[in-house]
Amino acid sequence: MPLDYSSPAGPDIQIAYRWYPASAGSAQGTVVPVEGGPGYPSIESVQYGSGGGEAGYATMYGPLLKHFNMLVVDNRGTGESAPLKCAALQGFQGPTGTSAFQQTVGACAEALDHRYRYPNGSWVHASDLFTSALAAEDMAGVIQALGVGRVDLYGDSYGSFFAQVFADRHPRLLRSLILDSTYPTVDLDPWYRSSVESMPGNFQAVCERAPPCAKAEHEQVWSRIGQLAQRLRTGSLSGVVPGAGGKRERVSMDAVGLVDLVNDAAEDGQVYRALDAAARALLEEGQAAPLLRLYAQRLAVDEAYFGLAVREYSVELYFAVGCLDYPQLFDMSASPAQRAAELQAAQAGLPASTFSPFTTAEWLAQDENTEAYTGCLDWPAPTIATPPMAGTPPLLPASLPVLVLGGELDDWTPPREVPKVLAELGGHARFVELANSTHVVGEGDTSCGSTLVQRFVQDPEGLDTMDVSCAGAVAAIHAVGSYPGSLGAETPISQAPGDNASTAALQMAAAGVQTAGDAIARFQAIEAKHDTGLYGGSVTAAHGGRLLTLAHDRLLPGVAVSGTVSLAPASGPEQGEAVVAQVTVTAAGQKPLRLAATWTGALATVVGSQAGLAVTGTVPAP
Repeated sequence: MPLDYSSPAGPDIQIAYRWYPASAGSAQGTVVPVEGGPGYPSIESVQYGSGGGEAGYATMYGPLLKHFNMLVVDNRGTGESAPLKCAALQGFQGPTGTSAFQQTVGACAEALDHRYRYPNGSWVHASDLFTSALAAEDMAGVIQALGVGRVDLYGDSYGSFFAQVFADRHPRLLRSLILDSTYPTVDLDPWYRSSVESMPGNFQAVCERAPPCAKAEHEQVWSRIGQLAQRLRTGSLSGVVPGAGGKRERVSMDAVGLVDLVNDAAEDGQVYRALDAAARALLEEGQAAPLLRLYAQRLAVDEAYFGLAVREYSVELYFAVGCLDYPQLFDMSASPAQRAAELQAAQAGLPASTFSPFTTAEWLAQDENTEAYTGCLDWPAPTIATPPMAGTPPLLPASLPVLVLGGELDDWTPPREVPKVLAELGGHARFVELANSTHVVGEGDTSCGSTLVQRFVQDPEGLDTMDVSCAGAVAAIHAVGSYPGSLGAETPISQAPGDNASTAALQMAAAGVQTAGDAIARFQAIEAKHDTGLYGGSVTAAHGGRLLTLAHDRLLPGVAVSGTVSLAPASGPEQGEAVVAQVTVTAAGQKPLRLAATWTGALATVVGSQAGLAVTGTVPAP
């Protein structure tokens, strides 16, 4: 395809695609999924392991691929399509809300402007030419070259932004459109204030729906996060905890780190699950380990952009799109010095409470791959850039079926923004919000999301009457109640009638269940074959995380748990996993407790014994 569509005689670039024909022979149509980021290649997301299971577009479409072809195209600058790979940016180390990072971004863009030449020998201003509009032209060219007719386009996160651009420019190539975790393409707020405005309600809802958290937290969760922010302003927190690779490492965090942590809850249910309890452990008990472990986990799981191979993610492409397709807080045609002055003026004019409990400076210093507030300050001024949208709202023909999906707990592309998206889009659109779900509900991430995608593609005209009942049945996140500092602080299980177990035995039983649940959560987050307990011991994973072996795993100081935890798919697709934990719990001054705990939904059943005495009852599932 032409690098510069306005100059077809200029250099070409190669656009990579993969074609998966319908497995049952004659095809009813062709589905086309598009990845997000921007920066992620779509081909890499066709199939991959996730949390001990399989995810990706092949999983999302599932049995539909018997009768539908699947076409997957890497957008220009990603994967195998003329990838943008500036080593200094791809391997950047250190905080990104800094002048050093801004200058690195700018230097990479300047190098890109000296990568390609026109036939007359002049340099192509290629920093303008890796945006959504041109990627849409590439995809249209592939679809037309293959002669597949009208396609069913799906986009998640940035992929949904791209899908809107494509639909605006090539509506005749579409049979239907799915936007998963989407946001406006017109009048997008450069401050992204809807994200922080969604956070208090979402964190509160998660805690209130989990009985252990609701019982333990006596304040508003967002107020607790404000207290934690204030504590971190008095001095950064540091300690040695299990890292994302399973080994113990030194970790430090400050208030900006907390900004990143709350931001990443948008896509990471583990943050919602653990942050409130970790904050209370620090503020009330002086225990830093739960919070630091969560932060270390988040660094590698949610923000592992730097150090990846370009075939997995291109940092430079993220900025090539973000700097020109998204609105900035300064005029991109101005000089870097003038842009900095405009940013400072915009910041000064913002109410101080806009990002409360964080300051505006703390908020703007967040990871630039989440929101590029300052990362574009040194990007070259555009000269031939093509704006994303060719038309004006409504963008789509009224007859085009459009399914919009979103997660209730998604702060990056919050449901409160969807009415604006629908007003801009036009088309025949319907929004479905999945309860208790985070950013991106398709791509095989949720069973309900996959079901809705399959139903819609099978019959787009039935959008209005499509069964979406699974969206309200997604199980609540099991938010942690507390991280006790000792066995005596553990909430005991509810004892079965007629039992005479001691309080300490009931507390040991609860500790055994919580430790087993923690081991599951850790594997689902980091997928490490060997992990270290919060306060010692180890967890070894086998069979893709379906079997976890605990060896003196200590979630509570002084309480060791050994045994196995096995997982199997639950009978209901939205119930998650059926868990069986068979463990022995030991603690100083106490006889060993052997127990079996099982759970699928909200309650775990415990059957055990200590020195011949029955220890049975129930406890909220971890």
